[in-house]
Amino acid sequence: MKSKLKAGVIGVGHLGRFHLEKLLKIEDVELVGFYDIDREKADRIAGENSVRSAESLEELIDACDVVSVVVPTVDHYDVASKALESGCHVFCEKPLTETAEQGERLVDQANRAGLKLGVGHIERFNPAIRAMRGRIGKPMFIEAHRLNPFNPRGLDVAVILELMIHDIDLCLYFTRSEVSEIHASAVQVLSDKMDIANVRLKFESGCVANLTASRISPTGMRKIRIFQRDNYLSFDLHKKKVDNFLLVDDQFETGRLEGFSTSFEYGQTGKKIVYNQPAGDDYDMLEEELCQFLRAVEAGDDPPVSGRDGFRALKIALEVQRQAAEQLAKVGG
Repeated sequence: MKSKLKAGVIGVGHLGRFHLEKLLKIEDVELVGFYDIDREKADRIAGENSVRSAESLEELIDACDVVSVVVPTVDHYDVASKALESGCHVFCEKPLTETAEQGERLVDQANRAGLKLGVGHIERFNPAIRAMRGRIGKPMFIEAHRLNPFNPRGLDVAVILELMIHDIDLCLYFTRSEVSEIHASAVQVLSDKMDIANVRLKFESGCVANLTASRISPTGMRKIRIFQRDNYLSFDLHKKKVDNFLLVDDQFETGRLEGFSTSFEYGQTGKKIVYNQPAGDDYDMLEEELCQFLRAVEAGDDPPVSGRDGFRALKIALEVQRQAAEQLAKVGG
């Protein structure tokens, strides 16, 4: 019988506790413990979960094959680099690092060491997104709104790296294309960081994306819409569902569509518009994300969201942030 991967969690703040909880439930991994710089909090969480709290970062890394890095972004590079240096595979929450230079170095370090580096872009594992895998061809226009109610947690970074980076990653995933133009703006409202931002991205494929992110909305919204030839997709990532509209030949068999709802004749064109709502699987997104990364480690495959993927999203997000800061300075922000 093969031995289980030994895993650990570095950082058990708000999100790190969820990593701890999910890794405890995954059967194919042995959670050997966690480390947090706040010793009082670490002792409390160790008691609540019956999990060992390591005395030092080095002690935990030495005991693990793989670690989840869930510390503040400013510490991602130092912690992840130290884990890779010691031979550990690393799953790092987004954004990958604080700077593009750090991200590139981390990706190169993992490649040179033959270790897996995964990044926590969890929306890739949203059941609505997974339901449409293989059915997104060539997007022409993408529109996204990611709006959160105000929450003091997360104010250490601008809204672009906190929220918008999710949709930047999804656009890269959908288009499979490089970004050729960026036009960004942002506003500070309730904090000294950017609280609401908008960007227009143009891709080499010809696709254009318009993304808005806010953390001062009275209600939450996580929607992304994709427009492509003969097809419109509307994802509600909060409700984990997708509405799919297709323009097809009149002879198209609607029974082939999962979740088929209705169809409309399109005048005298010999075509019809059909609507369906494919059913996504019901699962815990973070648990699935960690399971997929661990399977990639065991199989020696590329992680579903690789370090290179995380670096590409980070690099674009940082350029969006740079441009937005310039625009903000011009209007006296």
